[in-house]
Amino acid sequence: MITGLAGNGRVLLTVNEHGDWNELFYPYPGQFQHLREQRLGVFDVPASRFDWLRRGNGYEVTQAPYGTGHLPDSVWTGHGITLGIRDHVHPNHDLIARVYRVRADPARSIRLFDYHAFQIAESMYQDTAYVDPTVPSLVHYKRGYFFEFFSDPPYARAVCGEHTLKGLRGTYVDAEDGRLEGRAVAHGAADSVMQWDLEARPDQDTEVRVFMAVGRSLPAVHQVREYVRNGGYTRFVRESERFWETWVQRRLPHPPEGLGKPAQDVYRSSVLLLRHCTGTNGSVIASPDTRSLVAAGDTYNYCWWRDGGYVSKAMDEAGLYENAARFLEFARACQNPDGSFFHRHFPDGAIGSTWHPPPFLQIDQTATVVAAVWHHFKRGADPDVLLDLWPLVKGAATFLESFRDPATLLPAPSFDLWEERMGIHAYSTAAVAHALERAARVAAEIGKDPSAWRRAADQIREAAVHHLWDSDRGRFVRSLSPRDDRLDASLLLALKLGLVPWDDPRAKQTVDVIEARLWSPVVGGLARYEGDLYYGNENPWIVTTLWLAEARLRLGDRERCRELIEWAAARATPTHLLPEQIDRTTGEPKSATPLTWSHSTFVDVVHKYAESQSAGRVPDE
Repeated sequence: MITGLAGNGRVLLTVNEHGDWNELFYPYPGQFQHLREQRLGVFDVPASRFDWLRRGNGYEVTQAPYGTGHLPDSVWTGHGITLGIRDHVHPNHDLIARVYRVRADPARSIRLFDYHAFQIAESMYQDTAYVDPTVPSLVHYKRGYFFEFFSDPPYARAVCGEHTLKGLRGTYVDAEDGRLEGRAVAHGAADSVMQWDLEARPDQDTEVRVFMAVGRSLPAVHQVREYVRNGGYTRFVRESERFWETWVQRRLPHPPEGLGKPAQDVYRSSVLLLRHCTGTNGSVIASPDTRSLVAAGDTYNYCWWRDGGYVSKAMDEAGLYENAARFLEFARACQNPDGSFFHRHFPDGAIGSTWHPPPFLQIDQTATVVAAVWHHFKRGADPDVLLDLWPLVKGAATFLESFRDPATLLPAPSFDLWEERMGIHAYSTAAVAHALERAARVAAEIGKDPSAWRRAADQIREAAVHHLWDSDRGRFVRSLSPRDDRLDASLLLALKLGLVPWDDPRAKQTVDVIEARLWSPVVGGLARYEGDLYYGNENPWIVTTLWLAEARLRLGDRERCRELIEWAAARATPTHLLPEQIDRTTGEPKSATPLTWSHSTFVDVVHKYAESQSAGRVPDE
C-alpha cells in the first residue's frame, strides 16, 4: 500500500509500507508506471548475515511524513542497525534523490544493496540495463525512456541481470551472499543491483545519497547527472527540502484552529497530494495506486472529469489557482466535438479504457467541468479566464441542454456517478441543472445571452422535484428509467448542487433518512447506497461521509460537521493518506489509497467549515 509520495508534475514517486519505491510515473502522474520492484538489503559483515528489509526477520519499520512538505520517510531498526530512508523529487529537474542514513551499535562494517527491476513503458520486454564504469553510473532504458543511477559516495559494485521471463527469480539473488559478481549489461527483462561498503557507527550517521535522473534521451539524463555532480550532491537534496518548506509557508492555507491535530495534518497532506497528482499539462489522476490491476485488470491512473472537476474546485479553494487553470485547459483539449466528455482519459489526453457502451456517457461528468469553470472564475474574478474557456462552456452547455428526455424534460439516461447503472439519476439531474445555471452566469458575465440555459436549468429542477420526490417515503428516489428506490448518499451531493433549497423541509428529511440507514454501526461513516458490494458490503466511504458533513453544516449543525471531519481524518493512514473506503468491521483502508477525490472533498469541506465560522454562512457552490 502507498504510504508516501513526492512529485513535480512530471515525475511521481510513491513509497510503500516497506519504505521501498512502489510506483514510478513519468512523464505525467499516472503515465507510465515504469517500476516493477525495488528493494533494499543489508549485509552485516561481522555476522555474515544478509536480510532484505522486511518485517518479521528481526527488523521493524516506522514511517511518518518528513518536514513541512510531508516527504516520504522510513526508519528500519533491527540487529543493532538503524537505517533511515528519505525520498525527494526535485521541483524543477526530473531527478529523484534517496538518502540513506546508517548507524550500528556496536560499530561494524555494513554493505547496502539496492535492487531495481523495471517495466519501462509498462512492459517487461526489450529493456536494457548497463553499468558505465567511467562515471560510475547505472542506466536502464527502452525507447524514449531513460533512468540513470549515480551516488555519493559512488557505489562499490553494480551488476545487471534478468528476471521473470526466463523463469529467473531476479538479480537480487546475487546480493544474498553479501557480494555482487554479475555482469555489466543485460537486456530483455533487465534488472540491476548496486552495492555500497560502509563503516557504520553508533553516534554518527553514515550517509549514502542515491540519485536517479529521468529523461527522454541519454543526453538528457547525462545532463541532469552532471548538474548534480558539478553543483554538489547535498545541494540538490537541500533544494528539494527547502522548496517544499517555502511552498508550504507561502502557498498552503492554515487549517481552522477548531479542528484537532489529526484533521490539520490530513488537511496539509491533502493539499500537497492534490498538487502531486496533477500533471504539468493539467491532468488529474484519481489515484496513483495500481493494486487494482490484480483484482480488476485496470487502475485508477486516469483523469475522470467528475473527480477532476471537484479536485479543481478544491485546488481553487486552497489557493492552487494555476493548477486548477491547467486542469480546465486540459479539459478543453480533451472535450468531444459535440461538447460532451468521454468516460475518462489517460494523463496524456488519450481516450482511456471504459466498460460503458456508446455513447460512453456519465452526464454528470460534463456538468462538473462546467461548474468548475464558474468556480474558478469566482475565486479569481478574471473575466479573461471566461473568454478563454467560453468554447468549452458553450459546447458543454449546448450538449447538456439538448441531451434530455422529451417526455420528462429531465436529462436523458446515462450511467450514474458510481458507473454502474443506466438511468435518469437524481444526482446527475441536479448536476446538469447546476451546470446550466452556471453556464448562464458565465454567458452573462461576458455579454452573451444566458436566457436559454437559465430556462433549461429551471425546467430541469422543476421536473426533478415532480418526478423524483416520493411523498409516501418522504425522500427523493435515486433513479428513474428504471425506477430505483434504494437510498443513495449521492442524494446529498444532489442537494449540495441545489436539487431543492436547504431550507426546504424535503432537504432535511432526505439527509436524516440517509444518515439513519447508511451510517455504519461498527466503525461509523456513510456507505454509498443500500446493497453496495464494491470491495465489501456497504463499506463507508470518505467522500460520502464528508458530503454528510457538509449537509449537516448547511442545515445549521456545525458541531456534527466538525465531528464528521474528525472522523474522516481519524481514518487516514498513519502517513495522513485517505483511502476510497474503509472496511465496515475492521476500519482498515479498502480499495485505492490514496484517493484524490477523498482528499479534495476533505479540503472543500474544511474550507466551508472555516468560512461558515468567519462569514456566518456557508458559501454556495
